[in-house]
Amino acid sequence: MSKAAGFALVLALTLASGLFDARGFVYASRAWPGGRLDPSAAVASLAAFIAGVSLYVLAVRFMQGVGIAGVALQSALWFVATAIGVSAMDGTVLQWSRPQQLTAIGIAVALAWLIATTSGAKGH
Repeated sequence: MSKAAGFALVLALTLASGLFDARGFVYASRAWPGGRLDPSAAVASLAAFIAGVSLYVLAVRFMQGVGIAGVALQSALWFVATAIGVSAMDGTVLQWSRPQQLTAIGIAVALAWLIATTSGAKGH
């Protein structure tokens, strides 16, 4: 597999993992309406997390294949995907001020730079 295809697969799997985990967080926030457990929301949350972590484990295999070996970098990719997913799914990103939105974009760009420039670092 070419390095470009590997990066594309890493991106797709990480985004899917982050989106499933984001959905899990959103369902979890709805699992206790009025202080009582809503079993359907709880089960949906758990199912989303299982799908998310399964995709993340698969993504890590391909991250290592393209040289992203550091655990911190691997988890940072997931974190950005999950944060974007949560803010998009619950609509809060639309309520952020322009400086907050620009800061979020700056952090994502900085993280992408960090990943690109340190992707050969070995992790344990």
